[in-house]
Amino acid sequence: MTTDHFALPEDTDRKTRVLTFTNGSAGSGKTTAAAALGYAAASRGKKVCILGMDKQRDVSRLLGYDDPDGDEELPTLHDVIDDVCTLDEAAVPARNTKTGEPIKNLWVVLESKKLDTLEFKLAGMTARELWLFRLLPQLRGRFDIIGIDCPGDVKLATIGALIAGDEIVGCTKSQEKEARGLTELEDKITEVHAAYGHMGMRNGLDWVVIGEGVTNNSQGKVYADIEAQVREAYGELAVKPTVRDDVKVPEAYTAGQPVTLYHPKCDAAVAYTKIGRQMKLYR
Repeated sequence: MTTDHFALPEDTDRKTRVLTFTNGSAGSGKTTAAAALGYAAASRGKKVCILGMDKQRDVSRLLGYDDPDGDEELPTLHDVIDDVCTLDEAAVPARNTKTGEPIKNLWVVLESKKLDTLEFKLAGMTARELWLFRLLPQLRGRFDIIGIDCPGDVKLATIGALIAGDEIVGCTKSQEKEARGLTELEDKITEVHAAYGHMGMRNGLDWVVIGEGVTNNSQGKVYADIEAQVREAYGELAVKPTVRDDVKVPEAYTAGQPVTLYHPKCDAAVAYTKIGRQMKLYR
């Protein structure tokens, strides 16, 4: 083992769970959930890597890198696609934005604003839907958990993550747009599974995480009704508790930290910690 405490973990052939955080709609809480659960697992001793795929670079920001494009020495997922580096070379230690120190057990594959060309680049590849399936073996065996933070659509990048992942985490809010996004996502999963199910791709959602739910009916009966409909539709797949609307979530984003690091005792952080246990990410 290397003497560098924050060097990339060696491939010990450990069992790796690859979680794809996604929805057919933007603004569904994917990034918040991926970062919050990733940090919660890392703080409990799990080796975790979060792979960001969005040109907005939000998960990179939450894990300590406000502008990956501003440092030419920092590798990004775009560099991997361009064959500048390998995926394992692109994984860097997550950082605590407040202290500047690396976060123990947590790594991140950084995003780039250049990912706005990702669809174009993938379109010219042979077996383009398998782009991430081909890359992930470079990280499997090194980590207990790999979280993939997808863009807010179900195009080629997300399709690649659906095929490559072991578990699909549908993220939503107690709102019509995001709930309908889950339906769009399920339709796409069914379509892609017909072609790639023989490779082990999942044929449906494994988990549904509901974020920014109202505290009680008086705050918004429509939102409460949508939450109830989501739970009725997905049953035990809809993990509990709902992550209630919490001002600490936008505060954590402004601070550039996962909410489970920024304020571990706030309502949202406690909820995400319980969700991680229900998903058996840690005890």
